[in-house]
Amino acid sequence: MHLRQWHFVETTSSGQPVLRENEKDIYVEHQVGCYQGKSKILGRQKGRIYLTSQRIIYIDDEKPLMNSISLELDDVLQADYSSKFLRKSARLSIFLRDSKTDDLDNNSVGTKISEGKSTWICPICGHQNETPGHLTKENMHSFPCASCGIVPDFEMIADVISFHNVTSSSESDKTAQIECPACTFLNRPSLRNCEICGTRLPSKHSGTSSDISIDQRVKISLETKDGLVKGEPIYIQLSFRLSDGILLSQTISELIEDRRRVKSQNVYNKGVQPREKNLLEIKSELGRAGIASLEKSQEDRLISNDIMLGNALSDLDSLMALASDIEKLYDTTGRSQFKKNIPLLTIDREKFLTKDLFINEISRELHSFILSEFQEQKEAEGVILISLVDTYALYNKAMRIGSGLVSPQELWEACKKLEELGLSDLQLTTINERVLCISSGDSFGFLKRKIWDIVTTSPGADLLELSRQLNKDNANSWTPGIIMEALNNCVKGGQLLIDEQITGVHYYANFDWRI
Repeated sequence: MHLRQWHFVETTSSGQPVLRENEKDIYVEHQVGCYQGKSKILGRQKGRIYLTSQRIIYIDDEKPLMNSISLELDDVLQADYSSKFLRKSARLSIFLRDSKTDDLDNNSVGTKISEGKSTWICPICGHQNETPGHLTKENMHSFPCASCGIVPDFEMIADVISFHNVTSSSESDKTAQIECPACTFLNRPSLRNCEICGTRLPSKHSGTSSDISIDQRVKISLETKDGLVKGEPIYIQLSFRLSDGILLSQTISELIEDRRRVKSQNVYNKGVQPREKNLLEIKSELGRAGIASLEKSQEDRLISNDIMLGNALSDLDSLMALASDIEKLYDTTGRSQFKKNIPLLTIDREKFLTKDLFINEISRELHSFILSEFQEQKEAEGVILISLVDTYALYNKAMRIGSGLVSPQELWEACKKLEELGLSDLQLTTINERVLCISSGDSFGFLKRKIWDIVTTSPGADLLELSRQLNKDNANSWTPGIIMEALNNCVKGGQLLIDEQITGVHYYANFDWRI
């Protein structure tokens, strides 16, 4: 059985992790194997580790969609590094929190019972009073009526005194929503991270129902017994086959220390002055009685209202200062717009030990970018065809500003790696023996057939007319450069005839003089 700290990771079609809102990638380690305790995890011995601001993510090289898993940084206690020795590779042991124990601790605090209250009605003025604890004959003199200030005889109110306990928490209902400690959004109890900002949510499960937190999508098979004993520390291991893993170990340790320092801080409530809970309540222990007591209570009420108004204005100023941040948390443009704003990985050269690893990651990102950018064309026509020159301009402008542009040579090498990395739905092709393109399937043949259909139904069409008809469903799916290459190929092959006039070049279907 796998540990409850393992979680399933959603990945893109190119094998990169899908980040949460406000989650940022920090470091990437290649050629890593995973262990649970002392045992190898089958099917997860060759992959990449993505360290982010919230998780440690393992992406399997062979089956990224099925075998990718992650650990929450909040579940990590410490990381111990052991260097390479003889045939044993360098390893990083990551010790985890026992979530079952944590849940028991949290619940024991959450269900603590506070003092009870006694409720009684003054026989003089009829005011209903509340006093802390049990009201007895011995302590009755300490609790005069809050309205008239007179202490009645205990025998007069003995029959109307009622005592009730008040619990400090009403969270016993398992269906209660969980409030995010950062943005205060109310989340479903089945979520472990905030649906809006991605912050780790406090656990609400009891010890008897801790199995609810196990991610059923994770399927782990061990080579041997993991050697984990109940009551002893729980740990997993990362084995480094390419590098020594020191940078990853140091970065994880620094992240753990940083998260411990800021764990209890609320992001969106900084600078807000706390308000006294009983600011508007009239004190029950009055030094005076009668009219003097009523006047004194009225003065206290006015002072408390002034303080309350001042605090409310201060909170309003703080809220207005953070309005731009809160607006980003709520997306009102629909699900499609939300998908476009998913955080992207930042692929910097400094994160990779060799140029080859950098090119591999560029190839994965390029694959996801092209499929996302031309998704409508792919769904409508089933093919994609874009020149390498256009790809270079689009990719650098959309993805590389701020993280360093890639050179034409690097882009060419990344395109050649597509098939090697298993991203075979896109490939680098050459049309007319001179133009490099990225295509899917027989896209060039598909374009030539569409041109033949247009020229057959609209004889004498020029390049502008062909571009308009080809792109009438999906704007700018077929660029003029690609269309011109397809026309030249059709003319050279004898499928089309050209008529050069002063108004331009017009194309006709060749039915009679085939070459």
